[in-house]
Amino acid sequence: MQTINFSKYQACGNDFVIIDAPDSQLIPAEARNKFTKFMCDRHFGIGADGVLFLEPSSGVDAKMKIFDAQGPEADMCGNGIRCAGAYLGSKFNKSLVEIETNAGIKGIENQGGNYRVGLGPLRGKMKDVAQYFNASFPGDESLIDKKIAFPNLGRLTVSVVNSTEPHCVIFFDSIEDIDISEYGLNISENKSLFPHGINVDLVQITGDDKLKVRTYERGVFAETLACGTGAAAAAGVAYSTDRVKASPVEVRFAGGTLSIEIARDGLFLIGPAAKMFSGGIEGGMLSELLRKKRS
Repeated sequence: MQTINFSKYQACGNDFVIIDAPDSQLIPAEARNKFTKFMCDRHFGIGADGVLFLEPSSGVDAKMKIFDAQGPEADMCGNGIRCAGAYLGSKFNKSLVEIETNAGIKGIENQGGNYRVGLGPLRGKMKDVAQYFNASFPGDESLIDKKIAFPNLGRLTVSVVNSTEPHCVIFFDSIEDIDISEYGLNISENKSLFPHGINVDLVQITGDDKLKVRTYERGVFAETLACGTGAAAAAGVAYSTDRVKASPVEVRFAGGTLSIEIARDGLFLIGPAAKMFSGGIEGGMLSELLRKKRS
């Protein structure tokens, strides 16, 4: 097996390994989850929150498959697609690129080093999250500010929404000293309620157009430094419930600040993305990694 080339990008500390075609096509679909777990390991691999596999797509610049650090495939990733947009924009010398994802075709525009992508409308009814949420609410029932009981946490007021990824948004007066792992364990990793996991966003209102957010990401099963679809979910819920009053909404994470425009045609995510380095994975090493079994 030949050397596989990669690029490492980050967006507000949310970091990704990008593998472009034809190299991406050397990794068979059935091996991508195992490959991703090895490559995202920060001690034995490259280290990342996920791997983005880019492949040719008819009519647009590329097709992107997203695999999270623990191996599962994701539908979308707001920071990941902006990193892919930055990569492809540089590759093709274009300020606007289009990428096919599991959540549809997304256009990413370079606005002077900040990358803008439309995520569509915030969807907050049971039918919008039915594939992720094992609950018996009617399909048209709103899950915005819904009281739901969780093991070890009790009844919480949460919003279960879809911003191209499923999110459980919870508001607090302060999020600084909260044990986010406890919320992750009892919500995101609660397979009886969320068989495929769910992203959990702890949100604090800090101004009429400002939020502070911490996200426990499904697929990573840990807190990440930033989450693009989490920023959109938090801002969308906050705006729709009058917790914030203006758009765009500034969303601050530990890794940096993102902006969410709330428009008639949906939510738009804006923020930086940058290349960190590039390299190659030797074929012999890759073959060993794909064969090796790890707990």
